[in-house]
Amino acid sequence: MSVVVKRNFGLFAAVVCLLFAGFIFSRIQSFWQPEKLPVVIAVSKTPLSTPFYVAKSIDAFKNTCVDVEFHHVIGGQMAFTNVMSGQADFGTISDSVIAFQSLAQKKFVSHATFVHSDNDVKLLSRPSAEIKTIADLRARRVGVTKVTASEYFLSSLLAMNGMSVADVDLVNYKPEQLLTAYLNNEVDAIVPWEPFAFKSIHLLGNEINLHDTKNLNSLSFNLISLPADNVTVNKAKCVIEGLAKAIDFISSKPQAAQNIVINELGLEPDFIDWVWPDYIFKLSLNQSLLLSIKAQALWLAESQVSDHKQLPQFNHFIDSRALLQVDSGAVTLSL
Repeated sequence: MSVVVKRNFGLFAAVVCLLFAGFIFSRIQSFWQPEKLPVVIAVSKTPLSTPFYVAKSIDAFKNTCVDVEFHHVIGGQMAFTNVMSGQADFGTISDSVIAFQSLAQKKFVSHATFVHSDNDVKLLSRPSAEIKTIADLRARRVGVTKVTASEYFLSSLLAMNGMSVADVDLVNYKPEQLLTAYLNNEVDAIVPWEPFAFKSIHLLGNEINLHDTKNLNSLSFNLISLPADNVTVNKAKCVIEGLAKAIDFISSKPQAAQNIVINELGLEPDFIDWVWPDYIFKLSLNQSLLLSIKAQALWLAESQVSDHKQLPQFNHFIDSRALLQVDSGAVTLSL
């Protein structure tokens, strides 16, 4: 056999060995890494959902057990509906929606809180209505999104001033319809959350007043599902693992995280500058969530907003098993 033939044969043998080794490695790797579990998450279209947008952008779920698909919806109430109807495995909703739905005796659980804000919902009013104080809202037409943080926020403001929702003319709109209702002169004031508040102010300028309500109410966003069996808990754990990576990214690279949100939601950089200081991105399940849900549900039961008067066992709506596996220190409540 010539030297050239021997050399070519050796090269061919080496290539075959490499291909065989690659095949064996891929088979072993697939054995080590079980098939991913498909998961659909109804993500409320708001900057509060930033950890999900970041997780998607940096592929944070890549090395977890889930293959994630996002369903983008407007408002936590719609995300909740998606979960309850089986269209989504998980959803992102505010603590206000948790309170409303727990009082309605719906069956679901919260696996983790991933963001807090003390200024996400805002009160905007028409200058010609001369609403200088909360007391001036009496008998005025106020647009809210019922059974959400919008309605509870307004009720809290009124209660601080010795009033209730019965003292105003409450008008219900979808969150994306509040600005249109204002433009059509259907209401004297609106109570939107972001980014609808910023869009209203940016569009109308001096034709709309922003009331200073920062620190008067805190809102959280939470990951929820139907009551969890072991498979759902495992899925939740893997989702939370991805969120933990995303939140670390937000902390270490805030500008990059902001750019991701700007591109995902089609927002102006000025809006992110406006809202970002109000957000605290952190995984938790703590006593403040339970207290917030209880306070809001109690308000509902005692007001005319809900027909449901019997308070549930609120600890039934918290499932800490998934978060405990990811970050046991993030769970600081006693159930």
